[in-house]
Amino acid sequence: METKQMKMNIENYMNEVKYALREPILERDVGEPPIDALKSFFLLLPLLNGEKWTEQLNTTAVAVGAVHAAFDAHDMIDLTKVDNKQQQLTVLSGDHYSGIHYRLLASIPDFDFIRTLSQTIGQINEVKTIFHEGAPDSPEKLIKAIRKIEGGCITEFLNVFDFSRYTSLVNTALPLLWLHSTTELNKTGQVDGFRANLKDVDAQQAIRILSTELQEAVEEASFLMPFLQSAIRQLTIPLLENPI
Repeated sequence: METKQMKMNIENYMNEVKYALREPILERDVGEPPIDALKSFFLLLPLLNGEKWTEQLNTTAVAVGAVHAAFDAHDMIDLTKVDNKQQQLTVLSGDHYSGIHYRLLASIPDFDFIRTLSQTIGQINEVKTIFHEGAPDSPEKLIKAIRKIEGGCITEFLNVFDFSRYTSLVNTALPLLWLHSTTELNKTGQVDGFRANLKDVDAQQAIRILSTELQEAVEEASFLMPFLQSAIRQLTIPLLENPI
């Protein structure tokens, strides 16, 4: 029952984000907005764990989902084909999603979070720009960069709204899963953009470090309901049992 309710909450949230971002003309040409189920799960951890969840929190969470969709859309852009019509439409869709998050936050409004999130978005863009030029030159720097890219917006959300005890889970699981999926895609040459600059040796060491950190984070998360601890372990079992 708890797992079924968890899936329902995540699906409802993802549908809310899709509805907020809906633009029929863009959807006709580039498809539905990319909504990341993993990020949705970790963003909603407080709700799934029974924490008080207000309409304001929900609207803010949807705004964060819009930011993630904007980043994901822009990451799909092939910089060598920016004159291509499809690429231009993808850029436009990312810009549209980005604008939606400002509109959602303005409806609350929570100026502290607006300022904090804007700063984080700028930092993520800066890290990605540097990554495009070359991957960080050590596992520790790589982890720091991917933590910012993958979990930066969620971490700020959790910190601002007094859910900081969940951040260690976000800051270990999301970069770990990203590194694993990227290294697997790299083996088949299916990555481009800043992902293509990932150094395999550093990635493997980073995965080992994060696997250990995640095991510790889950064990220390005594406040987390057992079904959520189990869900996180299920997401990462292959990595925790047999890190690269």
